[in-house]
Amino acid sequence: MTAHEPIQRVRIYLSERDTSEGRSLYLLVLERLQREGATGATAIRGVAGFGPGHRLRIAGPTDLSNSLPVVLEWIDRAERVQRVLPLLDDLIPNALITLEDLHVYRAALRSSGRFGERSVGEVMLRDVVVVEQATLLADVVARMLESRQALIPVLDQQGRVAGAITAVDVARHAGLALPLRVLGALTEPERAAILAGLPTRTSADVMANDPRTIYTEASIPHAVGTLVEWGLDALLVTDGDGRFAGLFGVEQALRAAIARGRSADSPVRDAELPTPVHLVMQRAVPTIAPTASLVAALELLLPATDRFLIVVEDGRPIGILSDVQLLARLDGSTRIAVLQALQMPAAPLSPLFEFGAAQPTAGDLAEPAPTIAAHTIQDDATLLMLEQGHERLVVVDDAGRLMGLLARRALLRALAQERVG
Repeated sequence: MTAHEPIQRVRIYLSERDTSEGRSLYLLVLERLQREGATGATAIRGVAGFGPGHRLRIAGPTDLSNSLPVVLEWIDRAERVQRVLPLLDDLIPNALITLEDLHVYRAALRSSGRFGERSVGEVMLRDVVVVEQATLLADVVARMLESRQALIPVLDQQGRVAGAITAVDVARHAGLALPLRVLGALTEPERAAILAGLPTRTSADVMANDPRTIYTEASIPHAVGTLVEWGLDALLVTDGDGRFAGLFGVEQALRAAIARGRSADSPVRDAELPTPVHLVMQRAVPTIAPTASLVAALELLLPATDRFLIVVEDGRPIGILSDVQLLARLDGSTRIAVLQALQMPAAPLSPLFEFGAAQPTAGDLAEPAPTIAAHTIQDDATLLMLEQGHERLVVVDDAGRLMGLLARRALLRALAQERVG
């Protein structure tokens, strides 16, 4: 801790007789401070005192009124005090509260970390598509495709979370043979033909009834840890009354990390060296030669979860190939055959691939690979991903040879593993 870092002391003056919902008020305040991430606070019971009524109270066997003063003392970083203190207003609207700056000789306080004292509510996505329990499944799918939202909240009439719907939920309950990302790449007639077979079901029929939620005032590191631990793309955010407030997902976490790092103007810098991407990248990557046939590409793409390949020539990445790209690059009977293969990956490939006209190669169909040098620091890689809208970056060495693959979730895991405090 530097001598110039602003530290403050908060004192809250209460009485033993102050209660709320049958519990001692000072205990409720301590619990609230603990929940909101304060470093620590102490309740100090007075041995004697008087208040505005000038009635002297003295601790002892003759005092049975339980009305002695209790002072809560809380010392913390000024940034954290400014965030948490207003969250006590509903509990203690009339309490005397003092605030003073301190000059600290030595202290161990909770680190503000990469994300500072910002809460989930400060960085969450607020413009969110939501549905009701009675919304038809076809409408849910249409809104998912239009918004490209990974998670659709299902709300009750009071605005509270009744459930949530993901693309996986839709595919499982609707019997869709194609993931939503591929449906979005189809022509209107192709998509309409597939969606016409959707069962007449509602949001309530397909939603997850107990989705993961997080409180608006929860810390960002806590939310990031939850995303990583449960393998989620997003969390539903609720306010103090339990009503839905927004979404916090991978992109919000990455943007929060970058905003913190880029806005710091303090002369004090972190002692730790920034993390290069080669320490967080995925080393085992799916590759294919540019001369490989369309059939060979499909044989690798169809069983893969992400349906994504890197086209490599002489050890250097020259492009990327995915199921969405195939549909965007092909037309006519070849496109129809590829669409059939994507819908029925376990079935034999169409005879068209064997007896039709000459088929394009993986190199013909690939798009340029977005690359990044292995020594690039984590924050710069994150910024590049967000600014250019990439889900993945291909990592290369100084000679341009393939080293690995950097995905957004890898950056999220790196954030979750950073030490705090």
